[in-house]
Amino acid sequence: MKGIHQKWGDLGVRIVSALVMLAIGLTAVLSGTIIFSAVVLLIVLIGIWELVRMGRTKSATAGFTFGDFFVLSGYAFFVCLAALGLVALYAVIGVYGVGYLIFLVIVTDTLGYFVGRIIGGKKFWPSISPKKTWAGILGGWGGVVVLALLASSLDLARGVPVAWFVLFSVAMSFASQLGDIVESALKRRMGVKDSSNIIPGHGGVLDRFDALLAASFVMLGLIVVVA
Repeated sequence: MKGIHQKWGDLGVRIVSALVMLAIGLTAVLSGTIIFSAVVLLIVLIGIWELVRMGRTKSATAGFTFGDFFVLSGYAFFVCLAALGLVALYAVIGVYGVGYLIFLVIVTDTLGYFVGRIIGGKKFWPSISPKKTWAGILGGWGGVVVLALLASSLDLARGVPVAWFVLFSVAMSFASQLGDIVESALKRRMGVKDSSNIIPGHGGVLDRFDALLAASFVMLGLIVVVA
């Protein structure tokens, strides 16, 4: 029983928080450009506050270096650029496109969480993200393949060949996973467990939206290249 509690003890809180965030996110997506952009801006502002908070924590514990400043500044630039990309995506691909991206990230994260915890096994990058396993990575991809096939069957891929759409979706899934890993590396460097504690069961805004920002950045880049 103790082992089960340690493994799944945070599941209830995570689910409730995730449902609240999903409701807010879908409301923002369906409310038009102004509301959606305002929500994205709020995420960015809180994310920047969290980065400053990390820097202060590092400064108070292990000493803040120029390298730390460079890394935090670079990540802050990425957050701003990816957020602009997400707003641009909303203008280009609309509600359904951004909605698909959100569900893609949710599927990747959810199946990665459950498959990784149930199967366990070899770690993907233990020195940076000790909880992430190859089983979780592949589980996320598998879920996204099913999601992409479903979207194609409903003609949501806008004429994109099924095989290409599936590959495109898996690439964004992997980008979301790498976004999570990069943020984990940043937290490890700053000596913090979470970017903040404002989202029960999930940590901070960057902990929850790093994957979406990374996926949106890659999605916009792929659209530009293909176009």
